[in-house]
Amino acid sequence: MLSIIVPTYNEADSLPVLVESLATALGNQAFEILVVDDDSPDETWRVSETLGESFPVITVRRQDKRGLASAVVDGFSQAKGDILAVIDADLSHPPELLPRLLEEIKEDVDLVIASRLVPGGGVELWPWYRRALSWGGRMLARPLTPVKDIMSGYFVFRREVISHTELVPRGYKILLEILIKGKFKGVKEVPYRFKCRELGSSKMTFETHLSYLRQLLHLYAVRFKR
Repeated sequence: MLSIIVPTYNEADSLPVLVESLATALGNQAFEILVVDDDSPDETWRVSETLGESFPVITVRRQDKRGLASAVVDGFSQAKGDILAVIDADLSHPPELLPRLLEEIKEDVDLVIASRLVPGGGVELWPWYRRALSWGGRMLARPLTPVKDIMSGYFVFRREVISHTELVPRGYKILLEILIKGKFKGVKEVPYRFKCRELGSSKMTFETHLSYLRQLLHLYAVRFKR
C-alpha cells in the first residue's frame, strides 16, 4: 500500500483540492493520506477530519510539536504502507505526477525524487531572492550527495530505506537526511515544474533557514564519521 505524508500548517484552503486531486490521480490504487498538522490556527486539522469522511485521510493533530521535518517523520511512524510518499499541501507539487514517481520505483531504484533541476524541470514565477536562497542551500550541501534537487519536498521511497535509520527531524529538508542516512540501491530524479502557492502564505522564516544550517552541520558530522 501507498502512504502519502502531508505536513500542514494553515493549509485549510488548499488541502481539499490536494486530497481530491490525489484521489483522482491514483484511481483504484490502495492508498492512505496522513495529514500531520501542527495545530493550525485556521483549523486545518478539522478540515482534514471532514475529508476523512469521504477519502482515506488520517488526521494527526500535533499540539505539542512544530516543524515540517518532524511532522514528516511522525507521519512515517504512523504510516501503514510499504511505499512512502511526501508532498506539500500548498499545491506547489503537482499531484498528477505521483503515479509517474511510483512507476519509477523498480528493483534497482528505491528512492524517486520530483526534481526541478533535471532537464524538463524548473520553477515558475519565483522571485530572485527565493532562487538565490535555494541555490545557496544546494551549494552548501553539494559535497554530501550527487543528487541535484536535494531541496525537493516531493519524493517517494520504499519503507526499508529508513527502516534501520535514526532520523533527526530538524530543519525542513527531510529528504537530505534520508539521502545521507538511508539505505537505498538507487535514486532517480523525475522532472517537474514547481508552482508558487496560490492559496495561503509561505511558512519560510529566518528560523527555518537557521534550522537548515544546523541540519547541515549534523549531516556533515555523520558523513565524516563513516
